[in-house]
Amino acid sequence: MTEQSPRPQLEVVRRFWEAQAAGDGQSARAVITDDMEWTVVGQHSSLARTYYGADAFFNELIGTLASTFVPGSAAMEMRGMYLDAEQSMVVTHLRETARTHDGLFFDNDIVTIMNVTDGRITRCQEFMDLHEVRRTFGEENLRTPLATLNLEG
Repeated sequence: MTEQSPRPQLEVVRRFWEAQAAGDGQSARAVITDDMEWTVVGQHSSLARTYYGADAFFNELIGTLASTFVPGSAAMEMRGMYLDAEQSMVVTHLRETARTHDGLFFDNDIVTIMNVTDGRITRCQEFMDLHEVRRTFGEENLRTPLATLNLEG
């Protein structure tokens, strides 16, 4: 007999982040619903909006990240996972780092609130430093003297 995890929502979210960190879209897709809603909270970046459905999430948000970062440079460090079992909600804190094609170093702490229903993620609110996103993705000229220290070479 297989023992069930006492906190299956945590396992679902853990599998999602492990798949994302490994660049395994198929495994990440397996734990989200096709009609999932993913919101990057904020108003100060083109990435900050709601992505409706798995295709929009992977093609638009993850696709933008993949085209901006040097392949193999992205890393995720899980700093904490917290469960509100009553609401089937998992809060995660992670740090994502990567190198862009033009040599900038991306370093962002991210907090997500994910709803898990029937073993799959149905909704996510993602909070991050949008100033870092804008600087890294070239959405405005925020390359200050400190930011230039992040350039290679």
